[in-house]
Amino acid sequence: MEFDLRRVLDALPAMVWIALPDGRLELVNRSWSEFTGLGLDEAHGSEWQAAAHPDDLPALLERWRSILETGQPGEIEARVRRFDGQYRRVRMQCSPMFDEAGRIINWCGTVTDVEDLRRAEETLRRRELDFQLIVDSIPLPVAVTTPSGEVEGLNQLTLDYFGKSYEELKGWKASEVVHPDDLERTIAAHLEAHQQGNSYNIEIRHRRADGVYRWYNVLGLPLRDQQGNILRWLHLLIDIDDRRRAEAALQAANDRLARASQVASLVELSASIAHEVNQPIAAALANAQAALRWLGRDPPDFAEVREALDDVVKDGTRAGAVIDRIRSLFKNAPPSLEDLDISEALSEIVALSRGKALKNGVSLQVQLSGGLPTVRGDRVQLQQVMLNLITNAIEAMSDVDDGNRSLRITAGRDDDNVFVSVQDSGPGLTPATLERVFEPFYTTKPTGLGVGLSICRSIIEAHSGALWATNAESGGAVFSFTVPISTSAKSSKGVQDPIMPSRAPQPLAHVTF
Repeated sequence: MEFDLRRVLDALPAMVWIALPDGRLELVNRSWSEFTGLGLDEAHGSEWQAAAHPDDLPALLERWRSILETGQPGEIEARVRRFDGQYRRVRMQCSPMFDEAGRIINWCGTVTDVEDLRRAEETLRRRELDFQLIVDSIPLPVAVTTPSGEVEGLNQLTLDYFGKSYEELKGWKASEVVHPDDLERTIAAHLEAHQQGNSYNIEIRHRRADGVYRWYNVLGLPLRDQQGNILRWLHLLIDIDDRRRAEAALQAANDRLARASQVASLVELSASIAHEVNQPIAAALANAQAALRWLGRDPPDFAEVREALDDVVKDGTRAGAVIDRIRSLFKNAPPSLEDLDISEALSEIVALSRGKALKNGVSLQVQLSGGLPTVRGDRVQLQQVMLNLITNAIEAMSDVDDGNRSLRITAGRDDDNVFVSVQDSGPGLTPATLERVFEPFYTTKPTGLGVGLSICRSIIEAHSGALWATNAESGGAVFSFTVPISTSAKSSKGVQDPIMPSRAPQPLAHVTF
């Protein structure tokens, strides 16, 4: 029977041992002997203790005595010397064997080499610790989630910002931390990113521990394995609240400067404005005097009086229209988008600018394509841009000899845009000026503020258009802008007008600020 038991034990691929009730080793199988390099005669009784690591032996024996005393199955981990002299961590599991009377007659145990497992676990723990140290060192709130969206890791800054523990935040929901006004697009961005497996970038407000909402730029990045499968999602939260506040303050300041620039331009055109208003008033006065003369006849000529008074009404209406246009330009109202006739808006500004042009000896040429489609825009803002470009062009020719000062204004269609170009016969722009002409506070005028063109570009870009500057081949500067044709006009798109802007398909001097 003993011979058969040994053969069975030797056939097992695991390391197996059998001990007496008092714990003395009685039998080991071949796998055990091959691993330790000890035969049964070298390990019999208590000799097996020589294979245990000296540092682990006291705890091992203490645990073994505890198991013997309780008579219950147990488990022990310790380092054991292998046949090559290398100590490896093993897990020993044992259970008692009972006779019919319930007395322990033997202990049977197995030994499993767990060195590689423990090393892998230690490496994983070390990596997790290193990862946490790295994440905690990032000066941004960071969250790591599983592909299904479950929170798997948070750095200390995240815990501090929300004022909660990791356990509390593991089950967080977007509705608990995201501003209600940002919640819908936040969920939409997350769903789209997870469905398509793409990174996302959104700006939303998160509620801080004290209840204050701050703006954050949230970046979501998928972390993939070598096969491209998403293992984790890394979420970076970049605080942009101060930047948003600064942008809002800058926009407010820019709006004030735009308003000041607009009023300053109109003040400069005061002579033209007076001329535009005086013309219909003078005509109305003349017609009223004529009507008085017709009434003074004997008999009064009522037909002539009626005709003269009709003219007075027309002149008064024309004067009122001029005043309304001027009032709209002075009016500090929010942008009002409408389907706008660019030719009509430009004609009004040309009329206001004609007096300044004549005073400065400038020959004004206007070429407007017929049947231009409407654009979607704010009338006052676009007229402000036109007025600024025209005024700048007139002033740019102040050093040009009389008779050579010409200003050419062109408007036409270019693909899906309407364009306006203002070309002068001045000295043109130097390369350095071309690079910086749209920068805020850059100016070549001794008394200029340098905000007009910067504001103009902001207005045009807000209309989804483009504003740029070039030098004409014949000399002088050309400032051009485009604004998209309105949707209603696109549906009835006609033949493209032959008049084209003074630019190449991609402007050579199209700079940004």
